Amino acid sequence: MHTTNDKVVVITGAGKGIGRGIAEYFAKKQWIVILATRTDREGLLVQDAINKQGYRSCFIQTDVSDEKSIQNMVNYVIEKYGKIDALVNNAGITRFKPLLECTIDDWNELINIDLRGVFLCSKYVAQAMVTTKIAGSIINISSNHAFRTLPNTEIYAAAKGGVNAMTRSMAISLGQYGIRVNAICPGFTDTPHYQSWLAEKNDAQTIDEEIKALHAVGEITTPKDIAQLAFYLAGDESQKITGSEILIDGGLTARLYNSSKF
Repeated sequence: MHTTNDKVVVITGAGKGIGRGIAEYFAKKQWIVILATRTDREGLLVQDAINKQGYRSCFIQTDVSDEKSIQNMVNYVIEKYGKIDALVNNAGITRFKPLLECTIDDWNELINIDLRGVFLCSKYVAQAMVTTKIAGSIINISSNHAFRTLPNTEIYAAAKGGVNAMTRSMAISLGQYGIRVNAICPGFTDTPHYQSWLAEKNDAQTIDEEIKALHAVGEITTPKDIAQLAFYLAGDESQKITGSEILIDGGLTARLYNSSKF
């Protein structure tokens, strides 16, 4: 696998969970990691953790729902490092709420972060890649909800379905500049968010076991699993892969149905 001493990756939502896992993995592969995340405390914590190990990272406070914030982040990276080799659009929120109770505020908040944010970050990073003549890689962290979904997930499923459709279109539009665009679609992932969700359940162990039993490999995904795939898609080894939507969910989405009766 490729390693380098001067490649620059921007990772949105890098303060925790999947984003932090991706940031730490790229840093260990000697990439310069830009932690473009909204919360100062989380961003600085990850920056310190990475830099204390002798790797290179830089926290830049970034709100992906704010166009000016994204522009400022991209301009800062170009001024300081001269280029962006890869973008990982990871920032996102999850809100599962009954359709009949959803408000337009729910819609606007989730769409602005999960879909509009991907569009804006991709637009400004792609512009920078074209200007600096970088044949880069854009990696959108989507979800298996773009393929199969559940009740009360209408807004989230719409956003992730939009991310996948936009990924295909951007791959076609940006291919002439040597820029590749792909989507990674995780399912259940062992993050602090998942563990907090489990902790709220009275029968957490049973639920955890049932969830794992739905997966062909008997385990849920980890941030490192997703980071390894993102790193592959960012490098030269995947130069013929673009416009792809890659499921990484342990075979969960492959299942037609599950029954204890037959």
